[in-house]
Amino acid sequence: MKQFQTNSSTNESHVIAYEIQKMNKMIVAEQMFSDVYSHKSSSYVPGLKDYFSFDKKVLFLVNVKVQATYDLKKLEVELDEENKTIYIQKVPEMELEIFPDVSIYDLDQSRFNTFEKDELNEIKKRAIEHIEKSIDQKKLEDQAHQQLIENLGELYQLAKIYDWKIIDKTALAKELELKFN
Repeated sequence: MKQFQTNSSTNESHVIAYEIQKMNKMIVAEQMFSDVYSHKSSSYVPGLKDYFSFDKKVLFLVNVKVQATYDLKKLEVELDEENKTIYIQKVPEMELEIFPDVSIYDLDQSRFNTFEKDELNEIKKRAIEHIEKSIDQKKLEDQAHQQLIENLGELYQLAKIYDWKIIDKTALAKELELKFN
């Protein structure tokens, strides 16, 4: 029978162009998470659950990348070339950016109890929320702060090498001066 069997499939794709934006962000820390999120539900006739149950389940593979970034467009630095002085007026606040990637790992449903698109989207949303709760934001913020100090420290070291002064008017000034002066 397999000799006479024919298979048919079609694929269609429409590429949508997105806008490209220029970014000036510094990623100082990145964390990756993976989770397998399971959802199972049943439909049955009351009293006959043991005999006639229509089950459905879905497993989502959820990968999340979390980045601690600083938007350097918001960094306020002034150069006084005549006096060889760099003025750091403002360092932007750290931003956490979360990039989830969710795919269906396994889907099993009965003919009488199927998943609707909205139901799958809601389960997917809960899966993302679940993994976002497991992000250790405090630890990521601490690592991001330390990396920011190291990156700004390089500016302090370059200034020292070229005989420039840095006048830092940010909350980080004391920490940087203690570490790099």
